[in-house]
Formats: sequence, structure tokens, C-alpha cells
Amino acid sequence: MKVDKLDKYFTPEEVGRLLENFVSQLGASSMVWDERGKLRFADFVTPYCETIYSKVPQRCEEDRRIRFEKAKKRKKPFLHTCFAGKLNFVIPLKFYSGKDEFFIGVAGG
Repeated sequence: MKVDKLDKYFTPEEVGRLLENFVSQLGASSMVWDERGKLRFADFVTPYCETIYSKVPQRCEEDRRIRFEKAKKRKKPFLHTCFAGKLNFVIPLKFYSGKDEFFIGVAGG
């Protein structure tokens, strides 16, 4: 799988708003990271995550990196329980062009 730029195919806001429409009924947040793992869209961060991040940001960032690397390798969405016990949904964003498959980022929350 090759890596390509998210912005080449979709804006992070387009992906985030579509995801937000889906997960808002669940009370979940939606976030989109680009191909480099930089957060590009977030509708909100849960109070639980804000509290945990304020105490141990390095643990949250390491957990995020693990989810991101796993998403690069997986072919399908998956659930991930972070070190603080929160269940996260992770959707690898991929684009197909002929026989080529491009990883362009991650959506989830």
C-alpha cells in the first residue's frame, strides 16, 4: 500500500462532517488525521479524554500512534480500547486507483 495525501482526494472537513453525521447520534466525537498522523478535523473532545490528556498527554499520544500504525496495516475498520479504557473506532481512509491502493489517513473517535 502506498501513502498519498488526504487533501488530494477529500478535504478533512468533508470526511469529518460525514463521520460526524453518523456518530453524533451515539454521543461520540469524530476526528480525522492525515497521512502523516496530524489531526486535521475534530468536532469535540470528550470531557473524559480532556481529563486524561491533561494528566498524561504522552500516554495518549503513544496510544494514538499505535492506533494510527495499526490502521495503516489493516484493511478494515476496527475497535481499539485505549490505555485509559475508552473504546475508539478507527477507520483507515484509503483510495483505490486501478490496482494501486493509497493510505490517505484515519478517521475515528
